[in-house]
Amino acid sequence: MTAQLSPLLVPILLMGVFIFLGIILSMEKCSFLIAGYNLMSREKKERYDERALCRFAGKLMFFLAFCMLLSIISTILESPVLLSIAVFLFVAAITFAVIYASTGNRFRK
Repeated sequence: MTAQLSPLLVPILLMGVFIFLGIILSMEKCSFLIAGYNLMSREKKERYDERALCRFAGKLMFFLAFCMLLSIISTILESPVLLSIAVFLFVAAITFAVIYASTGNRFRK
């Protein structure tokens, strides 16, 4: 049984971390975990809507956890197609998030 669980251990742990981060960020806590925002000066941080930024990052973490769940299911079912879908969604979500957050001044006050 442990031989079957070992390839799933890392994705399950990562999924748990993503869910934990999603919960914390959705509660609008730990904004210092958001890359780029944590390096801004206090004056620059005051120009951003920290609440909206945290909620967006939390939703992203939940979606990435879902992608991890798909990869776990693909390992269990031995389905390379499902794994390809999971990887595509993971990369697409990160690409979307970077473009969405960087354009349009969406998180400015």
